[in-house]
Amino acid sequence: MPAKTTKVAITGGIATGKSTVSKMFQELGAVILDADQVAREVVAPGSPGWKRLRQLLGPDYFGETGELKRAMLRDLIIADPQCREQVNAILHPAIMERMDGEWRRHAEAHDGRPVLFDIPLLFEGKWDRYFETIVLVYVPREIQIQRLMDRDRLSRPEAEKTLTMQLPIDSKKVLSHIIIDNSKDLEHTRRQVEAVWNQLKN
Repeated sequence: MPAKTTKVAITGGIATGKSTVSKMFQELGAVILDADQVAREVVAPGSPGWKRLRQLLGPDYFGETGELKRAMLRDLIIADPQCREQVNAILHPAIMERMDGEWRRHAEAHDGRPVLFDIPLLFEGKWDRYFETIVLVYVPREIQIQRLMDRDRLSRPEAEKTLTMQLPIDSKKVLSHIIIDNSKDLEHTRRQVEAVWNQLKN
């Protein structure tokens, strides 16, 4: 299947550096469909997703102008796995529908640029079945914990609890087709990204 019509996903884990790698691909010319950005769009005040979330969560999770209090929701879904599943059941189909529409528009344009779906919760949302190629941005769990502690100023127990929201990074490694090791310096990562880019274009 030609690269322009192949569905390629890039994923990772919390604090593995997926956003950095996605930016590198974008600089090389890839079209990036960002699930996090789309997730913000599907909960815009007044949207169907927003209405369903408000029904589920109640008004306390929304500001005076209707915006979702994302940090407050994040704390809730870390603490409450059942609520996390309910929130995901609302958001995930809407996110994928919108991203798929964008992918189709780019595929029909036939410009030859690879299109990457940037999806942090690819495996958790069971979206992996939609993709022919999955690129994982990987660091060992210990590095992941340390980077998360440094980035978000968390204690080790807090960082470890945050990671329970996602599948273990080594489980994702087994399920992926291409691994980009982001545990060293940026130049080491960039060389791998360039090699994968050349592979995706051919």
